[in-house]
This record gives sequence, structure tokens and C-alpha cells, in this order.
Amino acid sequence: MKKTLLSILFLSTISFGQDCSQLFFSEYVEGWSNNKALEIYNPTGEEIDLSSYSISRYANGGTSPSTTQLSGTISPYGTFVVGLDKQNPDGEGFEAPLWDGYYTYIDSITGEVVTTDYDANYDLQGKIDLFLNPVYYFGTNADSSAAYPTTMYFNGNDAITLELLGSPLILDLIGKVGEDPGASWSDSDGNYWTKDHTLRRKGNILSGVNFNPGLFDPTLEWDSLPANTFNGLGVHECNCGSSTISEINSDFKIYPNPVRMKEKVFISNKYTIDEINIYNKLGKLILTDKYRSNNTTIDISNFPSGMYFVSLKDQAGTKTRTIVIENE
Repeated sequence: MKKTLLSILFLSTISFGQDCSQLFFSEYVEGWSNNKALEIYNPTGEEIDLSSYSISRYANGGTSPSTTQLSGTISPYGTFVVGLDKQNPDGEGFEAPLWDGYYTYIDSITGEVVTTDYDANYDLQGKIDLFLNPVYYFGTNADSSAAYPTTMYFNGNDAITLELLGSPLILDLIGKVGEDPGASWSDSDGNYWTKDHTLRRKGNILSGVNFNPGLFDPTLEWDSLPANTFNGLGVHECNCGSSTISEINSDFKIYPNPVRMKEKVFISNKYTIDEINIYNKLGKLILTDKYRSNNTTIDISNFPSGMYFVSLKDQAGTKTRTIVIENE
């Protein structure tokens, strides 16, 4: 059934449950070129199958969306990151893919092609759990347009929703459906927020926006970060539950925890570990590394005391736990 603005307006009459009971967006990336990503947060203590959920894009003030069904699972108190998988119009090869942590340029003096060293802060590809919408459809045929959804092609003036499939329920909304803000939704001083920026949900926000607002003010629930800021993806600090992140997962173990400074941390996981990222409590990436085993040891001897977030990626997705480093 085709969704329109009318169905959105009905949302204010529907009961959606209490805070920390439904998925919601926790990060929005609208970067240069095709650097587009959305992070979804699970504020509950249960693993959730994402095949019952979808993301929709209402372009340029439109009221009929482009919708894409999700897949995969999201851990309790964990995150799931969706990114744009951009190919050329023929579906062959990539057209300006997401940044992968390397920068290639032509030296103006020698004419040589130079590739910089890997920088995890600019690796958006490595943080994506699910790539979507590889082919942009340029035609007008409605059936073909549905076959090639353009949900992830948002550019700052498109409303984005998180929805339950087969239901009128809107779990979260970025922007305002039916409104074209021009280039971007902005703050009271006219500064762009949804174009060429990363938005990170404030930790005291416990649920999504489940109605179409009279006025969308991004400053109320989001922190604005510069374009191409990816280092917080995969971890969301929220006041839901007893923990701000995914600690309820017996397959992913860290010990000892707490750990004393200048000791080593041991990590074991049910599946083969693909990548581990460690962030401080401000969301700054402290360490990143690739792995191909179920167990590993991390040297934290140079880490100051405090609380850290350990984000692990494997075939099941991204899991995050806290670790506390104590003084000697």
C-alpha cells in the first residue's frame, strides 16, 4: 500500500509504547559525495530481527517515499549502521564509493598517483553493517523506480523515517515530511545541520520522533558535527537501561574487567573477529585493528584510567561492551 503524508499525520493518535522500547536513529551521516550512513540504536535488552523494519526517504518536500527493507539483527543496547552502496547507473563498478580510510591524489609536481596511509577516522566503509541502494534509478516508470529504491540518496533536505513493515507505525523521523527546507534544515542562526554534517543523537533521548512535527528543530535532540565525521559510528551512549551500550551478549567476553593499567585485556567471541575498535567516553577512536580469530589480546598499557567502549565486528554484526581501566 502506498504511503502518503496522510498516514504520517495520523501518527499522533497512535500509542507507541514507552521510552527505551523501540528502535530509533542514533546517528546521521550526510558527508561529501556518497558518504551517506544511518545508525540505528536498540534501546532494549532483546536482540531484534531487522527484517521487520524499513527506512524511507521523502525527497525534497515530497509525500510519497522511496522505501527499503532492512535485514540482519541488532544486539541488545547495540547499534546497526546502514550505508550507501553506490554503483554507476548500469550497476557495474563503483561510482565514488564510501571513504575507506585511504586518500588517493595526483602529485601536482611529479604527476604520480599517491595514496596516504590508512586513517581509521576516515574509514566509513569499515563501519557499515548493511550496504543499500547500489543503483540510482533515473527513469519515470513507477515499477522500475520501486525495483531500484533511492532511500539512501538523501542530501540534507530529505525527511528520513524508520518504520515497521506492514504497519502505519513510524518509529523515528529526521526532518519533516512534506516540507522542503531548501538546501538543509538549519538552526536559528541559519547554519546548516542536515547537509554536509554528521548528527549524533543526544544521550538523554530515549525514543524516536513518531509524529510529523509542526517545526523540525534539529538542535533539540541532535549534536552537530563536521562533514565526514565517522568515528562515533558503531557506539551510541544512551540513558536507556542499565548500560549505555550493548553489554548483554554472552558470546562476546572481555576479561579481566575492570583491568589495571599496564595490563593486557583478553577478548573471546563466538564467531571469528573481523575488527575491534576502542573508543573513549567522548566517542574518540583510540585503537582500531583487524583480526581473523575468535580470541585476541589487547595491550592497554598506554591507556589512561577511565571507561572505554570496545566495539567488535563479526559475521553477526557489531557488538559493544564497556571496559574500565583502573589505576595501578
